[in-house]
Amino acid sequence: MSFSFDSQTYVRDLEEQLRLILFGAGGAGGAGEAPDAEAAVLLVRGALADGDRPRAASLARSTQQLAEARPGHRDLAAAAAHARGLIDRDSACLEVAASTYAAPLARAKAAEDAGVAWAGQGNRDNAVAWLREAYAQYEQLGTAGAMARVRSQLRAAGVRRNHWKRADKPAYGWESLTETEQRIADLVARGLSNRQVAGRLFLSTHTVAFHLRHIYWKLDVNSRVQLARLAAEQAQMESALTTPPGECMPGG
Repeated sequence: MSFSFDSQTYVRDLEEQLRLILFGAGGAGGAGEAPDAEAAVLLVRGALADGDRPRAASLARSTQQLAEARPGHRDLAAAAAHARGLIDRDSACLEVAASTYAAPLARAKAAEDAGVAWAGQGNRDNAVAWLREAYAQYEQLGTAGAMARVRSQLRAAGVRRNHWKRADKPAYGWESLTETEQRIADLVARGLSNRQVAGRLFLSTHTVAFHLRHIYWKLDVNSRVQLARLAAEQAQMESALTTPPGECMPGG
């Protein structure tokens, strides 16, 4: 008797078992074991990969219901936003997921998805920012395959290798800020709120908050007041460097 292995059928069977575990009667959606947020997103990915958007949408709704049933479950809330973001290609939802997940790998995947979504919308700056973030997180986790995938996505966005290598810029200090981070730091230092900065730069408030966290970390500050003081000092230094010295006047 011959046995023919059908990988697609095998994957669908696994997905169905996982769906029943997560969302079926008596599954993890009940009062027992906590559900697997990353598995819920994996099911949505699988449905989208099959081109089955109705099934993906149904799974996303189930994930949302699961999150609502467990309001204290941080990763489930992130997974619900992640699933919606994947289906609608909604970069804002994906940014929420990337900022909410507690699990490092899930956070990295959501950051990558946010970058891909921004690239699909033609917003290169946001795409590169989130893909860089995903790459850094994958690098910390040592996931070589994911790092290679993000490198390819960065190249597709027009980023040359030496532009995203860590050695290309110092890790800390004013010189370590990217062009977008410098613009955000300048506007925040002038007293603008995140919402006002987002409006000026045509970014989402989540993207501004994301960049601001990196700015604080790179500059070793933890408040807008400290950032404003540091920006003022930086401006004074730049002004001193660019102001030509006075002419020597003969003594009278």
